Amino acid sequence: MTVLQELTSKSLHDKVVRVYRKGGGSRPEVAIVELDSREVVLKDFARCDPWFSRILGARLARREAIALQRLDSVAGVPKLLARIGKQALLMEHVPSRNVKEYTRGELPEEVITRLLQLVADMHQYGVAHCDLRSFGNILVDEHNQPHLVDFTAHFKQGKPWNPITRWLFKRFCMADFVAIARMKRRHAPDMLSEDERLALQKDRKTILERGARMFGKSVRNVSRWLLTRRKS
Repeated sequence: MTVLQELTSKSLHDKVVRVYRKGGGSRPEVAIVELDSREVVLKDFARCDPWFSRILGARLARREAIALQRLDSVAGVPKLLARIGKQALLMEHVPSRNVKEYTRGELPEEVITRLLQLVADMHQYGVAHCDLRSFGNILVDEHNQPHLVDFTAHFKQGKPWNPITRWLFKRFCMADFVAIARMKRRHAPDMLSEDERLALQKDRKTILERGARMFGKSVRNVSRWLLTRRKS
């Protein structure tokens, strides 16, 4: 069995069998690596544009690793196998397709039901995903089991003595569930509850949500403008 601690980014890239997403700009490279006849996922922030990688790569890799370690016992979250240097992660691979690939009404209702439980379990461990609106971050395997990926935007539950971060955590948890309600509206509208319909009517219309979205968009745009060759 390969000793994971001895692996390097270069040695792993030599074992890549296919690339899901090429790195560049502010995006890390995501590739499938064959390791001891087993396929695993390599996510490498060193493959972003150079300045972005130098300034933010290690921080983003560490941030995602923290979330994966906290959620290690949650079924439906990939296992973190190793940190590779400061800028890359090696993770469990589950053959699947992302929800974005499903046509309207194609996603089975059982997937949504299981996803609701998965997200509730994640919240119990003190992590809000914060990017489930991007359906590409929700995967479905051959058994209709959902899986969540890309935790770089996650928000952790605050300490009991910090009411502000705990309040924010609750808001981000609600945003995760609203994202699932949007999925219901697209694939299984009959599953929507009255509360979810009302939440969708208010979606992204509160001052907090508009402010958070504007702040996040501004940070992304500035970091891309200053640190990448691509300006989009």
